[in-house]
Amino acid sequence: MDFYFLIFSTIFTLLLSYLRYKYQYWELRGVPQLKMNFLLGNLSRLRTIHKSELLRDAYREFHGKAKLVGTYIFTKPVAIVLDLDVIKAILIKDFNKFTDRFQHRASGSSVIKHHLFRLHGEKWRPLRTKLTPTFTSAKMKFMFPTLITVAGQLETAFSTQLAKSPNGDIELHDLMGRFTTDVIGHCAFGVECNSLKDPNVAFRRIGHSIFYPRYLSIRLRTFMLTYPVIMKFLSFFNIREHSAEIEDFVLSLVRDTVRLREEQNLQRNDFLNMLIEMRNTKDAQGAPGMSIKEMAAQVYIFFAAGFETSSSNMSYGLFEMAKNPHVQEKVRAEILSVLEKHNGELTYEAMMEMTYLDQVITETLRKHPALAALNRCAIEDFKVPGTDITLEKGTNIYIPVKEIHYDPDIYDNPSEFRPERFNPEEAQKRHPQAFLGFGDGPRNCIGLRFGRMQVRVGLITMLKSYRFSLSEKTPTELEISRNSIVLVPRSSVWLRAEKL
Repeated sequence: MDFYFLIFSTIFTLLLSYLRYKYQYWELRGVPQLKMNFLLGNLSRLRTIHKSELLRDAYREFHGKAKLVGTYIFTKPVAIVLDLDVIKAILIKDFNKFTDRFQHRASGSSVIKHHLFRLHGEKWRPLRTKLTPTFTSAKMKFMFPTLITVAGQLETAFSTQLAKSPNGDIELHDLMGRFTTDVIGHCAFGVECNSLKDPNVAFRRIGHSIFYPRYLSIRLRTFMLTYPVIMKFLSFFNIREHSAEIEDFVLSLVRDTVRLREEQNLQRNDFLNMLIEMRNTKDAQGAPGMSIKEMAAQVYIFFAAGFETSSSNMSYGLFEMAKNPHVQEKVRAEILSVLEKHNGELTYEAMMEMTYLDQVITETLRKHPALAALNRCAIEDFKVPGTDITLEKGTNIYIPVKEIHYDPDIYDNPSEFRPERFNPEEAQKRHPQAFLGFGDGPRNCIGLRFGRMQVRVGLITMLKSYRFSLSEKTPTELEISRNSIVLVPRSSVWLRAEKL
């Protein structure tokens, strides 16, 4: 008995010594660090709060006192960068040392992980170069008529739903999600999803399960992203970030659609058609430019990144305009004025003339960014400008987007919804990295133009015909979901709609 007790005591002492050593990482480098749980680091707090609140605590405690603060995901040291000049260096000036979002990991068997957002620099760069022409202004203009078609279906669905509501109360987040699902179904796959008519279609179900998984907590997903070796190990036990159903759905859809188009020589004005062209372009060795699995991964991220972030942005925007009717009236006046100038037709050029609407969208993204933080990983040692601190190769980095957007030293009265902040004259007065709604630098959001376009079309469709106000069901504030890494509303977004 004494022998077993001695073994246990020895193991426990060694474990404590190991943890004590690991949790001195930042202190030994002269970097202030958050208080933490001795066993779980700062991740222990994610049982009760979202990662955004962890970043908030770090920002409030150390902003103005240090350029960065140290934290831990279990025993893994993570740097939270607080200084905008250092952020500029990481995202732009010294980007070649931070080309990766996450620590490099084995590729694994999962098909949908091989997308542009996840790939490390060596594979990311050539793929980004290939895909960039897909998202030019000319290509957006090419896709615009498709958005107008789906916007007409949104107006019909909204009118039908409103007619069934005796007091005019409408739940918007689900409806906006069905709109963006149908838009991306058309623009990515050339498929009519019809989720605006039937909310239970496969596309809508799959999209919902991506952002609202029932089997993974935010702590486990953060853990899996931080420890790629353990993530690989867990995959042997069929523990994944996404269910096999999602992977099978996307891969089968891409494989079947490509086969059909090639057999019938079909050409469509969509994202998949552009990927097919890349696939048919041989490299120097004569190999296809892109495999079916690589195509499926890019279609997956186009779908995942495009539908929920945009639907949340529209929901948040309408919520803010219902709370601020003077903003709503101003943007509606602009919409109606520009449409009148274009004979009542919403063209691509008419949409681009609506500058105040664009400011409303940007201010909504400031208050409600899609991501709490941008992730980067140092691929070589980096000396932090203006300090004696060196971030070692392999260090994970968080850039706290939401906290920067709510910094009162950058945005006066940051809780106020004020689109005028993004007048060109006002925006030029701020640091270039004071707004990070789409990231920044070479690894910013490649779908920025497409995302803004579908949000513009959705808001124009709603605001030109309906006035939105608060109802008894409208929450005072929209809390974010604690089970989603993307900052989506936790509950339904109810507003009262009045036909103009």
